[in-house]
Amino acid sequence: MSNVIVTGADRGLGLSLCREFLSRGWTVFGGKYLQDYNLLEQEREKNPNLIIIPLDVGDVSSIKNAHDLVAEKTDSIDMIISNAAIMGPVKCSIDEPPMELEAPWRSFNINALGPARMTEYFLPLLDKGGMKRLCFVSSEVSCIALMKHRAGSSYPYPMSKTSLNMAVRLMHNLLYPQGYSFRLYHPGWMKKMLPDGALSEIAVFDPSVTAVHAAKYFETPLGDEHRLVLYDYRDQEWPF
Repeated sequence: MSNVIVTGADRGLGLSLCREFLSRGWTVFGGKYLQDYNLLEQEREKNPNLIIIPLDVGDVSSIKNAHDLVAEKTDSIDMIISNAAIMGPVKCSIDEPPMELEAPWRSFNINALGPARMTEYFLPLLDKGGMKRLCFVSSEVSCIALMKHRAGSSYPYPMSKTSLNMAVRLMHNLLYPQGYSFRLYHPGWMKKMLPDGALSEIAVFDPSVTAVHAAKYFETPLGDEHRLVLYDYRDQEWPF
């Protein structure tokens, strides 16, 4: 049975990816961060192949502890899906002075450095896996060329996702020759999942629908694994 770690698994796309991979027969390690959500626990009651691990990707000690918990259950990991992220709603831009400098650092720490830390600490388990696949949830706002004429955007989230893309590029340069494959994914504007499992009316996509597409993309081998590309929910390639 294949093993996958999903960060930010408490709700939304992360939880939906857990459900999707469980339905595909995987053992899923779901990273739990939000204490006011118990949707992961409800899912575990339905499927014992879901293993919940406390995980804050912005905290090195939390990642170390998560590694130790996973290592107690398995000696190998096939895939990591780095989904955890901070989106806002803090405004931080030069048109609203003074800039709140803590906001971009927190976004960078979670959205860009968090996935890199996860890869660093779980490499020994990934090295023993059969798939060696690293998947990263990015965003359309990470694309510098496509952000022109979009005034009014807050700095932290777009800047952190652009940094994530560069981190993935650097990891790809190092790890692809060692047999690793990569997925970089833009999931679209998804509805927020509330603590009771209901979805907000704001946004466009149901995360469970996006998760079906994303899981297929993450799991299926590509004919050109040497290329690092950013794909979206419509199978379109984005510049980054």
